Amino acid sequence: MSPSDAENKFITWIQSFDYRVLQHQEDVETKFVIPMFHHLCYPEESCSRKCSLSSETNGNLANKLETMQIYFSTDDVVKQNADTSLIIIIYLSPQSNNFQEAIAQARFYSIYLKPLFFVVTNGYQIKFFKYLVYHREECVLDKNIYSLKSNTTALEFYNNYNFHYLKNIDKNTINTLKYSQYNLIEKSLRRHNLQEIVAQTDFIPAIVREGDRLIAVKPKVVIECNLPKAFRDGDCLIQFSGVILRGCKIKLNHQDILAQLMTGLNTRPEWGCRRFIKQIDDNAFEVSLGQTTVILSDLETADLCLCIDVICQAYKQSIIECENILETWDFEFIEFLGSRGVHLFSVDAKLWRLMHDFANEFNYVQGKSEWHLFQQEEISIRVSRGIRDHAFILPRPVNYFSLLPNGIINIVYEINHIHLQSLENGEINSWHQDIGTRGTWTATYTKQWLLEKFIPKVIDYYARKNNLSASELKRNIADYGSKYTPISDIDDIRELVPYLQDIQSWLNNYVENIPAVLLKAYYQTLTNLVRNTDSSIEGIDYIIRNLTLMEAGNTKDRMNSNFYKWNFKDALYYLDAQVGRINNYQYEQSFQADLITRTFIWIIEHGKTRFSQAQLNAAKQALLPLWEQSRFEMRYVNPSRQRSNL
Repeated sequence: MSPSDAENKFITWIQSFDYRVLQHQEDVETKFVIPMFHHLCYPEESCSRKCSLSSETNGNLANKLETMQIYFSTDDVVKQNADTSLIIIIYLSPQSNNFQEAIAQARFYSIYLKPLFFVVTNGYQIKFFKYLVYHREECVLDKNIYSLKSNTTALEFYNNYNFHYLKNIDKNTINTLKYSQYNLIEKSLRRHNLQEIVAQTDFIPAIVREGDRLIAVKPKVVIECNLPKAFRDGDCLIQFSGVILRGCKIKLNHQDILAQLMTGLNTRPEWGCRRFIKQIDDNAFEVSLGQTTVILSDLETADLCLCIDVICQAYKQSIIECENILETWDFEFIEFLGSRGVHLFSVDAKLWRLMHDFANEFNYVQGKSEWHLFQQEEISIRVSRGIRDHAFILPRPVNYFSLLPNGIINIVYEINHIHLQSLENGEINSWHQDIGTRGTWTATYTKQWLLEKFIPKVIDYYARKNNLSASELKRNIADYGSKYTPISDIDDIRELVPYLQDIQSWLNNYVENIPAVLLKAYYQTLTNLVRNTDSSIEGIDYIIRNLTLMEAGNTKDRMNSNFYKWNFKDALYYLDAQVGRINNYQYEQSFQADLITRTFIWIIEHGKTRFSQAQLNAAKQALLPLWEQSRFEMRYVNPSRQRSNL
C-alpha cells in the first residue's frame, strides 16, 4: 500500500466516523481505538493489552490494565519492551470526562514503558502527550473528533502519528528539550523573577526500580544506577536539570561510588559529613563526582544528596546481602591477578600440590565415586559435578618463596563471576537461591569441607600411596580463627573489645564529620556500662589525656586547664557530659569519637567493672550497627585501605 493510499484511507475513515455509535467503554476500544490505529498502519501483532511491570508497582493502578493498549515498533512479543514501545492508549467510557485520573495512570505506566507518546481518549475528546524522560509530559494535541475531520488536520494527524513515522524516531532525540525552551530560559535569566520559569524544566520526582537498575529523580537531579550483583561492580550516571549543567552527564564507576558517595548518608550538605562536598558559601557547594568537579546551588546540592541517599542505601544493601549470603565477612578480602575472593586459611606448598593433584586425578568425568567431583583447572581447584559448580579454590603464594617445598600458600575462596552469571542465566530466578550444600557453597562451608573432609582425604590417600608422613603434611596448616565472639553470645565485657577496636580503627581513618545519630546510643550505653568501674584503675593518666584532648586548644604537649588534678570520678563525669552534648548536636568530629572510643577500650581492658545484664545488652545493641558500618566502610569505602596484592 502506497503512502498516499494509506493517507486517503485514514482520512476517509476519520471523516465517516460517528461518535454516537459509542455507548460503552468497550465500544471506545473496538469501534474507535483499534480502527484508528489500524488506519494509522499499526500491525495488529504490535499491539499488547498486557504488560509486565516491576513487583513494586502500584497495585491499584495495575488493576486497570484492561483499559490500556500499548503499541510497539515490533511484532515480536519477546522484544516488546521499554526499548520498543511507541504509544500507550488509555480509553475511557464515552460519558466520562475524568481525564486527570487517566492521565495519572498513563504517566505512571510511561515511567516503566517509556513510550514516545501516551494518549487518553473517551472516543470524542482525544489528548496526545509527548513523554519526556524525567520531565513533565508535554500535551501536543487536544482536540475533539470533529476537529480532525478536515482534510488538512486529518492529514497532519496521520503524518505525525502513523506507525512508519514513529517507529523510526530516536527516543533520545524526542526527549531532548527544544531550542526554543533553552532560548526562553536564557532570556528569563535577565529578569528578576526566575523561579517559575526555571521550575518548568525541573525533573519529575520519582523512584523507579527494575531488577538491578535503580533510578532516583528529584527536581534538580537524576541518578540512574546499575546496582552491583553477586560482587560484580555497579555504576551510575548523574544528570542535572539546571540551566548551566543541563546536558552534562557524569558517570561514576564502582570505586567512585564507594570512595566518594557512601559516607554521610542522610545528612545535610552543610554538616560536612559527605567527603565529596565542600561548602564555599551559604548558597553554593563545590561537588567532586569522579574526576569532575562542579559548583552547585544549595537546592541542587540538596537534591543530589537525596538521590544519592536512595541509590547508595540500595547499593550498600546489595553488597552486604552478597557478603551475608556467601558468608564471607569473617575472612580477609583479596584481589590479585584479576581474581577476587577471601582468604580461608594457609597450607604449605607441598600439601597444596597434593590437593591439586588429587583434584586432577579425581576428575568427575573419569569416575562415579563420591570424590569424583572436580573439573580440570590449570592452577586452581574447581569443585563441580558437571554443570553444577560448588566452589572455586585458588592458591595465592604469600611471597616469591612460597613455591619452594617449605613455602606457604594461602587458600582463597574465589568469587567466580562466570559461575554466578551462569546461575542467573539459568532457571534459577535469583543467584542466591542456589546457595547450599547441593548448589553454590558459602565461604564458611567451603572452609569447613576443605579442613574436615578434603584435606584429610588427600593426606590419607597420598600417605598410603607415596609413603608420606601424614603428621608432617598436617603440621603447616594455619587456620586463623575469628577474633570475635558473636555479639549475641557475649556475656563478658572484655569480649566487646575487638568490636570497639574495629570502630576505633575506622574512626581514626575517618576524615569527615560523623552524623550524631550514629553515636548517641553508643555514647550513652557504653558510659553506663563502665560507670561502676573501680576507681583504682591503672593508666588514669591515659584516660584523662584522651578526654582532655577533646577540648579546643588542648594538645598532647600542653593543657590549658587543671586537668592534671582529675581522678577517675572526674573522667566519668566528663563522659556523662559528652552524652549530654551529643544529644544536642547534629554531627560529631571523628577525632572526638575516636578519643572516646579509646577511653572505653582502656577502661574495659584495665578496669574491674561491675555491670548488670541490662547494661551489657543495651551496649551490645547500640554497638552492633556502628560496628557493622565500620566493617563495611573499612572493607569497601575507606580510601586508605590496601587490598592484598602480589
